[in-house]
Amino acid sequence: MRVIVLIEDLLILSRIEGAAERAGVSLAHVDSPAHLPPAAEVDLLLVDCSAHAETWGRELAAWRSTAPGSASPRIVAFGPHTDVAAHRALRALGLGPMWARSRLIRELPDLFAAATA
Repeated sequence: MRVIVLIEDLLILSRIEGAAERAGVSLAHVDSPAHLPPAAEVDLLLVDCSAHAETWGRELAAWRSTAPGSASPRIVAFGPHTDVAAHRALRALGLGPMWARSRLIRELPDLFAAATA
């Protein structure tokens, strides 16, 4: 399984890395959608949309569309639960709901377990 984290916040990244290590999942970190590998090579993309929901959202929708339907990666976006505009922007782009950071951290073990099953 190929897991990528698109994030600028190193504190949250360290928590994600810790959960991945405990789950036996290796992951890579990028700080811009421009640095993502081809979408068909990614199984799960975790995206911190704290400051970039609209900009990154458009780039991610285009990036994901390059993968064949059967190889389309799962994207889990997260950010502040109070950022209603970001939540709406991601839904409008078809990227699904944005999770609060606290939910992401809480659900990482299950997310990684499901991804490796």
